[in-house]
Amino acid sequence: MKIPYSAISAGALAARALRDGCDGGRPTNPGSNSTLPSSQVLMTTTGNVFLANYDGSKFDVTLKADVTGAPTWVQFVEPNKLYAVNENGDDLRIFNLERGNGKNGSATLTESVTATGSSGVVHLGFNKDNTRLVGAAYGNGTVDVWDIAGGKLELIKTIPAPGTPGPKSPNQDASHPHQANLDPSGRYFAINDLGFDNIMILDTQDDKYEIVQNIPTKAGCGPRHGVWYPSNTGEATHYLVVCEISNEIIVNQLGYSATGVTVNQSQIISTFVSGTAPEGAAAGGIVLHPSNKDVYVTNRLTGADSDTLAHFKIDGGVLTPGKEVATGGVLPRMLSISASGSEIFLGNQNGPDAAVAFGINEDGSVTETPKATLPLAVFGEKGFGPPYIAQI
Repeated sequence: MKIPYSAISAGALAARALRDGCDGGRPTNPGSNSTLPSSQVLMTTTGNVFLANYDGSKFDVTLKADVTGAPTWVQFVEPNKLYAVNENGDDLRIFNLERGNGKNGSATLTESVTATGSSGVVHLGFNKDNTRLVGAAYGNGTVDVWDIAGGKLELIKTIPAPGTPGPKSPNQDASHPHQANLDPSGRYFAINDLGFDNIMILDTQDDKYEIVQNIPTKAGCGPRHGVWYPSNTGEATHYLVVCEISNEIIVNQLGYSATGVTVNQSQIISTFVSGTAPEGAAAGGIVLHPSNKDVYVTNRLTGADSDTLAHFKIDGGVLTPGKEVATGGVLPRMLSISASGSEIFLGNQNGPDAAVAFGINEDGSVTETPKATLPLAVFGEKGFGPPYIAQI
Protein backbone atom coordinates (compact mmCIF):
# COMPACT_ATOMS: atom_id res chain seq x y z
CA MET A 1 0.00 0.00 0.00
CA LYS A 2 1.20 3.50 -0.74
CA ILE A 3 0.08 6.01 1.81
CA PRO A 4 0.00 9.51 0.31
CA TYR A 5 2.96 11.62 1.35
CA SER A 6 1.62 15.11 0.71
CA ALA A 7 5.09 16.56 0.46
CA ILE A 8 5.51 14.48 -2.71
CA SER A 9 4.23 15.90 -5.98
CA ALA A 10 0.55 15.17 -6.55
CA GLY A 11 -0.14 12.05 -8.55
CA ALA A 12 3.51 11.09 -9.00
CA LEU A 13 3.43 8.68 -6.10
CA ALA A 14 -0.27 8.23 -5.48
CA ALA A 15 -0.06 4.44 -5.60
CA ARG A 16 3.21 3.96 -3.73
CA ALA A 17 3.76 3.20 -0.07
CA LEU A 18 5.68 5.10 2.57
CA ARG A 19 9.17 4.06 3.14
CA ASP A 20 10.98 2.70 6.91
CA GLY A 21 11.70 2.11 8.35
CA CYS A 22 14.78 0.82 10.30
CA ASP A 23 14.88 0.92 9.94
CA GLY A 24 18.19 2.08 10.54
CA GLY A 25 21.60 1.96 8.93
CA ARG A 26 24.85 0.90 10.49
CA PRO A 27 25.51 2.66 13.80
CA THR A 28 28.16 5.33 13.80
CA ASN A 29 30.09 6.77 16.69
CA PRO A 30 28.65 10.19 17.58
CA GLY A 31 31.56 10.90 19.88
CA SER A 32 34.31 10.27 17.34
CA ASN A 33 34.95 14.02 16.92
CA SER A 34 35.49 15.77 20.23
CA THR A 35 34.33 19.13 18.76
CA LEU A 36 30.85 17.75 18.10
CA PRO A 37 27.98 17.75 20.59
CA SER A 38 27.48 14.39 22.28
CA SER A 39 24.34 13.59 20.26
CA GLN A 40 23.10 14.79 16.90
CA VAL A 41 19.95 13.61 15.18
CA LEU A 42 19.54 13.67 11.41
CA MET A 43 16.08 14.16 9.93
CA THR A 44 14.88 14.52 6.35
CA THR A 45 11.73 15.45 4.53
CA THR A 46 10.86 16.41 0.97
CA GLY A 47 12.97 19.45 0.13
CA ASN A 48 14.99 19.57 3.34
CA VAL A 49 17.66 17.96 5.50
CA PHE A 50 17.69 18.80 9.21
CA LEU A 51 20.30 18.35 11.92
CA ALA A 52 19.49 18.78 15.60
CA ASN A 53 21.35 18.50 18.88
CA TYR A 54 19.69 16.16 21.35
CA ASP A 55 20.55 16.35 25.05
CA GLY A 56 18.08 13.83 26.46
CA SER A 57 15.32 16.35 27.09
CA LYS A 58 15.03 18.51 23.97
CA PHE A 59 15.92 18.86 20.29
CA ASP A 60 17.76 21.98 19.13
CA VAL A 61 17.74 22.35 15.35
CA THR A 62 21.11 23.57 14.05
CA LEU A 63 20.66 22.98 10.31
CA LYS A 64 17.80 23.24 7.86
CA ALA A 65 19.25 22.72 4.38
CA ASP A 66 17.19 23.07 1.22
CA VAL A 67 17.61 20.22 -1.27
CA THR A 68 15.80 19.17 -4.42
CA GLY A 69 13.59 16.11 -4.52
CA ALA A 70 12.54 13.80 -1.70
CA PRO A 71 15.46 12.38 0.36
CA THR A 72 13.13 10.09 2.30
CA TRP A 73 15.95 7.67 3.10
CA VAL A 74 19.57 8.61 3.76
CA GLN A 75 22.71 6.91 5.08
CA PHE A 76 25.46 8.79 6.90
CA VAL A 77 29.08 7.64 6.78
CA GLU A 78 31.76 9.18 8.98
CA PRO A 79 33.16 11.71 8.80
CA ASN A 80 30.92 13.69 6.44
CA LYS A 81 29.28 11.67 3.63
CA LEU A 82 25.51 11.54 3.33
CA TYR A 83 24.00 9.21 0.73
CA ALA A 84 20.45 10.20 -0.22
CA VAL A 85 17.68 8.76 -2.36
CA ASN A 86 15.20 10.87 -4.26
CA GLU A 87 11.92 9.00 -3.91
CA ASN A 88 10.37 11.31 -6.51
CA GLY A 89 13.03 10.68 -9.15
CA ASP A 90 15.83 8.40 -10.34
CA ASP A 91 18.85 10.19 -8.90
CA LEU A 92 21.09 9.06 -6.06
CA ARG A 93 23.24 11.71 -4.41
CA ILE A 94 26.18 12.11 -2.10
CA PHE A 95 26.22 15.21 0.08
CA ASN A 96 29.01 16.57 2.22
CA LEU A 97 27.57 17.11 5.68
CA GLU A 98 29.81 19.23 7.86
CA ARG A 99 28.28 18.87 11.29
CA GLY A 100 29.80 22.01 12.81
CA ASN A 101 30.27 22.59 16.50
CA GLY A 102 26.65 22.14 17.51
CA LYS A 103 25.78 25.83 17.27
CA ASN A 104 23.02 27.02 15.02
CA GLY A 105 24.40 27.90 11.60
CA SER A 106 27.70 26.05 12.03
CA ALA A 107 26.62 22.93 10.09
CA THR A 108 26.55 22.90 6.28
CA LEU A 109 25.30 20.57 3.56
CA THR A 110 26.60 20.62 -0.01
CA GLU A 111 25.89 18.24 -2.88
CA SER A 112 29.04 16.60 -4.26
CA VAL A 113 28.06 13.67 -6.53
CA THR A 114 24.89 12.76 -8.42
CA ALA A 115 24.19 9.65 -10.48
CA THR A 116 21.17 8.09 -12.19
CA GLY A 117 19.67 4.75 -11.21
CA SER A 118 16.20 3.28 -10.76
CA SER A 119 13.24 5.52 -10.01
CA GLY A 120 11.49 5.52 -6.67
CA VAL A 121 14.28 4.16 -4.45
CA VAL A 122 13.13 4.12 -0.83
CA HIS A 123 15.94 2.37 1.06
CA LEU A 124 19.72 2.03 0.94
CA GLY A 125 21.91 -0.63 2.53
CA PHE A 126 25.70 -0.84 2.72
CA ASN A 127 27.74 -3.99 2.32
CA LYS A 128 30.12 -5.08 5.08
CA ASP A 129 33.03 -2.82 4.12
CA ASN A 130 31.03 0.13 2.76
CA THR A 131 32.24 -0.34 -0.83
CA ARG A 132 28.86 -1.33 -2.28
CA LEU A 133 25.45 0.21 -1.83
CA VAL A 134 22.17 -1.60 -2.53
CA GLY A 135 19.04 0.38 -3.29
CA ALA A 136 15.47 -0.95 -3.10
CA ALA A 137 13.41 0.75 -5.82
CA TYR A 138 9.80 0.60 -4.72
CA GLY A 139 8.66 2.66 -7.70
CA ASN A 140 10.53 0.71 -10.38
CA GLY A 141 10.35 -2.87 -9.07
CA THR A 142 14.12 -3.24 -9.21
CA VAL A 143 17.25 -3.46 -7.06
CA ASP A 144 20.28 -1.26 -7.78
CA VAL A 145 23.85 -2.21 -6.86
CA TRP A 146 26.34 0.66 -6.69
CA ASP A 147 30.13 0.88 -6.45
CA ILE A 148 30.89 3.51 -3.81
CA ALA A 149 34.54 2.63 -3.14
CA GLY A 150 36.79 5.65 -2.85
CA GLY A 151 33.92 8.11 -3.00
CA LYS A 152 32.63 6.84 -6.36
CA LEU A 153 28.95 6.54 -7.23
CA GLU A 154 28.82 4.15 -10.17
CA LEU A 155 25.89 1.88 -10.98
CA ILE A 156 27.10 -1.72 -11.34
CA LYS A 157 23.80 -3.40 -12.15
CA THR A 158 20.03 -3.12 -11.90
CA ILE A 159 18.19 -6.35 -11.04
CA PRO A 160 14.49 -6.79 -11.90
CA ALA A 161 12.56 -8.31 -9.01
CA PRO A 162 11.40 -11.86 -9.72
CA GLY A 163 7.95 -13.09 -8.77
CA THR A 164 4.27 -12.48 -9.38
CA PRO A 165 1.83 -9.92 -7.94
CA GLY A 166 0.17 -10.57 -4.61
CA PRO A 167 -3.62 -10.77 -4.13
CA LYS A 168 -4.26 -7.30 -2.70
CA SER A 169 -4.94 -4.95 -5.60
CA PRO A 170 -3.97 -2.21 -6.26
CA ASN A 171 -1.17 -2.30 -3.68
CA GLN A 172 0.23 -5.55 -5.05
CA ASP A 173 -0.30 -5.05 -8.78
CA ALA A 174 3.46 -4.73 -9.28
CA SER A 175 6.77 -5.40 -7.56
CA HIS A 176 7.65 -2.98 -4.77
CA PRO A 177 11.05 -3.70 -3.15
CA HIS A 178 11.01 -1.80 0.13
CA GLN A 179 14.25 -2.53 2.01
CA ALA A 180 17.75 -3.93 1.46
CA ASN A 181 18.79 -5.44 4.78
CA LEU A 182 22.29 -6.90 5.28
CA ASP A 183 22.51 -9.99 7.50
CA PRO A 184 24.99 -10.17 10.44
CA SER A 185 27.35 -12.43 8.48
CA GLY A 186 27.78 -9.67 5.90
CA ARG A 187 27.06 -11.99 2.97
CA TYR A 188 23.33 -11.78 2.29
CA PHE A 189 20.85 -8.96 1.80
CA ALA A 190 17.19 -9.64 2.47
CA ILE A 191 15.11 -7.50 0.11
CA ASN A 192 11.45 -7.35 1.10
CA ASP A 193 9.07 -7.00 -1.86
CA LEU A 194 5.74 -5.59 -0.70
CA GLY A 195 4.06 -6.10 -4.08
CA PHE A 196 5.17 -9.68 -4.79
CA ASP A 197 4.85 -11.06 -1.24
CA ASN A 198 8.38 -12.37 -1.11
CA ILE A 199 11.83 -11.85 0.37
CA MET A 200 14.66 -11.86 -2.15
CA ILE A 201 18.02 -13.14 -0.90
CA LEU A 202 20.85 -11.25 -2.60
CA ASP A 203 24.22 -13.02 -2.34
CA THR A 204 27.24 -10.70 -2.29
CA GLN A 205 29.86 -13.48 -2.44
CA ASP A 206 32.68 -12.84 -4.93
CA ASP A 207 31.09 -9.44 -5.59
CA LYS A 208 28.44 -11.10 -7.77
CA TYR A 209 25.33 -9.62 -6.11
CA GLU A 210 22.93 -12.22 -7.46
CA ILE A 211 19.45 -13.16 -6.24
CA VAL A 212 19.88 -16.77 -5.18
CA GLN A 213 16.51 -17.28 -3.49
CA ASN A 214 13.03 -15.83 -3.62
CA ILE A 215 11.24 -16.75 -0.41
CA PRO A 216 7.45 -16.39 -0.37
CA THR A 217 5.63 -14.87 2.58
CA LYS A 218 2.01 -15.33 3.52
CA ALA A 219 -0.20 -14.16 0.63
CA GLY A 220 -1.40 -10.60 1.19
CA CYS A 221 1.29 -9.88 3.76
CA GLY A 222 2.96 -7.00 1.94
CA PRO A 223 6.44 -7.43 3.47
CA ARG A 224 7.85 -3.99 4.17
CA HIS A 225 10.76 -3.95 6.62
CA GLY A 226 12.58 -6.63 8.56
CA VAL A 227 15.30 -7.33 11.11
CA TRP A 228 17.79 -10.18 11.48
CA TYR A 229 17.86 -11.77 14.94
CA PRO A 230 20.15 -11.79 16.77
CA SER A 231 21.88 -8.80 15.27
CA ASN A 232 25.41 -9.12 16.67
CA THR A 233 26.36 -12.68 15.72
CA GLY A 234 28.00 -14.11 12.62
CA GLU A 235 24.80 -15.86 11.55
CA ALA A 236 21.25 -14.91 12.46
CA THR A 237 18.82 -17.56 13.67
CA HIS A 238 15.67 -15.72 12.62
CA TYR A 239 14.42 -13.06 10.23
CA LEU A 240 11.43 -10.96 11.31
CA VAL A 241 9.45 -9.10 8.66
CA VAL A 242 6.61 -6.61 9.12
CA CYS A 243 3.62 -7.03 6.82
CA GLU A 244 2.28 -3.60 5.88
CA ILE A 245 -0.96 -4.94 4.42
CA SER A 246 -1.90 -7.69 6.88
CA ASN A 247 -0.48 -5.84 9.94
CA GLU A 248 1.49 -8.84 11.15
CA ILE A 249 5.03 -9.77 12.06
CA ILE A 250 6.20 -13.00 10.44
CA VAL A 251 9.06 -14.74 12.26
CA ASN A 252 11.17 -17.01 10.06
CA GLN A 253 13.64 -19.54 11.45
CA LEU A 254 16.89 -19.61 9.45
CA GLY A 255 19.60 -22.03 8.50
CA TYR A 256 22.76 -21.14 6.59
CA SER A 257 24.28 -23.24 3.80
CA ALA A 258 27.04 -22.80 1.26
CA THR A 259 24.53 -21.58 -1.32
CA GLY A 260 21.93 -19.65 0.61
CA VAL A 261 19.63 -19.45 3.60
CA THR A 262 16.88 -21.92 4.49
CA VAL A 263 13.73 -20.31 5.86
CA ASN A 264 10.91 -21.86 7.87
CA GLN A 265 8.04 -19.76 9.19
CA SER A 266 7.81 -20.19 12.95
CA GLN A 267 5.39 -17.50 14.18
CA ILE A 268 2.84 -14.97 12.93
CA ILE A 269 1.70 -12.29 15.37
CA SER A 270 -0.31 -9.08 15.02
CA THR A 271 1.57 -5.77 15.10
CA PHE A 272 -1.13 -4.63 17.54
CA VAL A 273 -0.68 -5.96 21.07
CA SER A 274 -4.46 -6.45 21.31
CA GLY A 275 -4.19 -8.89 18.40
CA THR A 276 -6.65 -6.94 16.25
CA ALA A 277 -5.78 -4.32 13.64
CA PRO A 278 -8.24 -1.49 12.91
CA GLU A 279 -9.67 -1.36 9.41
CA GLY A 280 -7.30 0.44 7.05
CA ALA A 281 -4.25 0.22 9.32
CA ALA A 282 -0.80 -0.14 7.76
CA ALA A 283 2.19 -1.39 9.74
CA GLY A 284 5.36 0.61 9.19
CA GLY A 285 8.83 0.21 10.65
CA ILE A 286 10.49 -2.40 12.83
CA VAL A 287 13.69 -2.24 14.89
CA LEU A 288 15.50 -4.72 17.12
CA HIS A 289 17.13 -3.39 20.28
CA PRO A 290 20.92 -3.96 20.43
CA SER A 291 20.37 -6.17 23.49
CA ASN A 292 18.42 -8.59 21.24
CA LYS A 293 15.67 -8.67 23.87
CA ASP A 294 13.13 -6.20 22.49
CA VAL A 295 11.41 -5.41 19.18
CA TYR A 296 9.52 -2.23 18.33
CA VAL A 297 6.98 -1.70 15.52
CA THR A 298 5.03 1.34 14.31
CA ASN A 299 1.32 1.06 13.53
CA ARG A 300 -0.02 3.64 11.10
CA LEU A 301 -3.48 4.78 9.99
CA THR A 302 -5.11 3.41 13.12
CA GLY A 303 -8.00 5.87 12.83
CA ALA A 304 -7.14 7.48 16.18
CA ASP A 305 -5.80 10.99 16.77
CA SER A 306 -2.42 9.38 17.34
CA ASP A 307 -0.96 6.23 15.87
CA THR A 308 1.02 3.79 18.01
CA LEU A 309 4.43 2.33 18.80
CA ALA A 310 4.22 -1.31 19.89
CA HIS A 311 6.76 -3.17 22.04
CA PHE A 312 7.40 -6.92 21.94
CA LYS A 313 9.76 -9.05 23.98
CA ILE A 314 11.81 -11.57 22.01
CA ASP A 315 13.45 -14.70 23.41
CA GLY A 316 14.83 -17.48 21.26
CA GLY A 317 13.09 -16.02 18.25
CA VAL A 318 9.65 -16.01 19.89
CA LEU A 319 7.75 -12.72 20.21
CA THR A 320 5.53 -11.84 23.17
CA PRO A 321 3.37 -8.69 23.05
CA GLY A 322 4.15 -5.90 25.50
CA LYS A 323 2.26 -2.62 25.28
CA GLU A 324 1.59 0.21 22.84
CA VAL A 325 2.08 3.93 23.35
CA ALA A 326 0.73 6.85 21.36
CA THR A 327 3.28 8.36 18.98
CA GLY A 328 1.95 11.92 19.33
CA GLY A 329 1.04 12.13 15.65
CA VAL A 330 -0.09 10.20 12.60
CA LEU A 331 1.82 8.09 10.08
CA PRO A 332 5.00 7.15 11.98
CA ARG A 333 7.03 6.08 8.98
CA MET A 334 10.42 5.33 10.49
CA LEU A 335 11.93 4.63 13.89
CA SER A 336 15.50 4.10 15.09
CA ILE A 337 17.29 3.39 18.36
CA SER A 338 19.87 5.73 19.86
CA ALA A 339 23.52 4.74 20.10
CA SER A 340 23.16 4.29 23.85
CA GLY A 341 20.11 2.05 23.44
CA SER A 342 18.16 4.24 25.85
CA GLU A 343 15.89 6.05 23.39
CA ILE A 344 13.78 5.48 20.32
CA PHE A 345 13.59 8.25 17.73
CA LEU A 346 10.42 8.32 15.65
CA GLY A 347 9.08 10.52 12.86
CA ASN A 348 5.37 11.20 12.35
CA GLN A 349 4.37 12.34 8.88
CA ASN A 350 1.54 14.37 10.40
CA GLY A 351 1.63 16.11 13.79
CA PRO A 352 1.09 17.58 16.20
CA ASP A 353 4.42 16.00 17.18
CA ALA A 354 6.55 15.29 14.11
CA ALA A 355 9.90 14.24 15.65
CA VAL A 356 9.72 12.32 18.91
CA ALA A 357 12.24 10.79 21.30
CA PHE A 358 10.86 8.12 23.65
CA GLY A 359 12.77 6.68 26.57
CA ILE A 360 13.30 2.93 26.88
CA ASN A 361 12.72 1.52 30.36
CA GLU A 362 14.87 -1.21 31.92
CA ASP A 363 12.29 -3.84 30.99
CA GLY A 364 12.38 -2.72 27.35
CA SER A 365 9.01 -0.98 27.45
CA VAL A 366 8.65 2.54 26.09
CA THR A 367 7.90 5.60 28.21
CA GLU A 368 4.38 6.86 27.61
CA THR A 369 5.57 10.46 27.82
CA PRO A 370 8.23 11.44 25.26
CA LYS A 371 11.55 12.78 26.42
CA ALA A 372 11.61 15.34 23.61
CA THR A 373 9.51 16.43 20.63
CA LEU A 374 9.59 18.79 17.67
CA PRO A 375 6.26 20.11 16.36
CA LEU A 376 5.12 19.66 12.77
CA ALA A 377 5.54 23.42 12.18
CA VAL A 378 9.34 22.99 12.28
CA PHE A 379 9.16 20.85 9.14
CA GLY A 380 6.25 22.45 7.32
CA GLU A 381 2.58 21.88 6.72
CA LYS A 382 0.56 18.69 7.06
CA GLY A 383 2.34 15.74 5.52
CA PHE A 384 5.86 17.16 5.87
CA GLY A 385 6.89 15.36 9.05
CA PRO A 386 10.24 13.52 8.78
CA PRO A 387 10.16 10.14 7.00
CA TYR A 388 13.75 9.62 8.20
CA ILE A 389 15.15 10.19 11.70
CA ALA A 390 18.28 8.71 13.27
CA GLN A 391 21.18 9.64 15.51
CA ILE A 392 24.54 10.13 13.80
